[in-house]
Amino acid sequence: MMKAAVITEYGALLEIKQVPIPQPGPNDVLVKLIACGICHSDLHGACGDFHIKPPLPLILGHEGVGRIVEFGANVTPERYHLKLGDLIGIQFLQGTCLKCEFCLDGRETLCNTKIATGVTRSGAFAEYALMNADFAAKLPDGMDPFKAAPLYCAGVTMYKALKVSQARSNDWISIVGVGGLGSLGIKYAKAMGFRVIGIVAEKDQATTDLALEMGADEVYNGPGDQHSDFVKEKTNGGVQAAIVAVPLISAYEQALQSLKPGGCLVLVGIPAEKLSIAVNECIGKQIRIVGSLVGTRNDLQEALDMARKHNIECRVQTCQLEQINEVFDNMKNCRLTGRMAIDFTTNSK
Repeated sequence: MMKAAVITEYGALLEIKQVPIPQPGPNDVLVKLIACGICHSDLHGACGDFHIKPPLPLILGHEGVGRIVEFGANVTPERYHLKLGDLIGIQFLQGTCLKCEFCLDGRETLCNTKIATGVTRSGAFAEYALMNADFAAKLPDGMDPFKAAPLYCAGVTMYKALKVSQARSNDWISIVGVGGLGSLGIKYAKAMGFRVIGIVAEKDQATTDLALEMGADEVYNGPGDQHSDFVKEKTNGGVQAAIVAVPLISAYEQALQSLKPGGCLVLVGIPAEKLSIAVNECIGKQIRIVGSLVGTRNDLQEALDMARKHNIECRVQTCQLEQINEVFDNMKNCRLTGRMAIDFTTNSK
């Protein structure tokens, strides 16, 4: 048996329960968790905010790092370049069909049969979790499991968003929302050669300091309805790309207005409301609007390699699994700076 935080009812508190340790299927590895980042989408999932509501009970968590302790029948070190004791991640994308048009041309996150951790398969808010060996990505040598765990979702998500923006080195870009996602986005953006403006909540000094610590060239923490004016002034006309990592329509509206002609709005944060756009203005300025969802296996490996090369890591605070509902409450009420990560190295079996 193992300890896990389990959703038994959408919108209710997660329950800390003893549940059976999962048994690996033929292509799985069993991972004993060391750390798991807590993503805002975990909170959305627990509240039932998404249009897909998986059957319950369910274990969330898709930013896990742990050691392989057991192989499935088909997993061999020769075939998968994995061995017992390796540190690997438990990320959002757990598997795809590998043969549809999306899988074959490098867009596997669009596969209609994808297996998603914490959605179609239980995740890493538990002492043990399963990982599909075909999608397993090792933690690069020397990286801290706690500071690196968020790279398996927040990191690759922002890396992919920056890629699809098609911004080029020395371009101005904005990162709207500097929490777990946005702070890592700033780090990746600087490593990719961009000039970065961080957009944070009004008079939020702690997040302003975080944005500067992560390398932002400029930070705006004024009234939310004026951030586009600030951006245009600082960049002499607007940013080439705005990556919005908060679920606020008002932030999207301002980000859209902050773009220079030919710019790109990248949608990452998931608001409940719909975004209205001035089509004629988007046409006239040749604006691109792109949705970006986590990343492929290749994106993840690139993100991890870049993190190792440029010393990219997340600012994390650790907590115990039993504190998950308290963390969710703090997330709802915007009382956190950076990322929370569950520590499984104490009081674990």
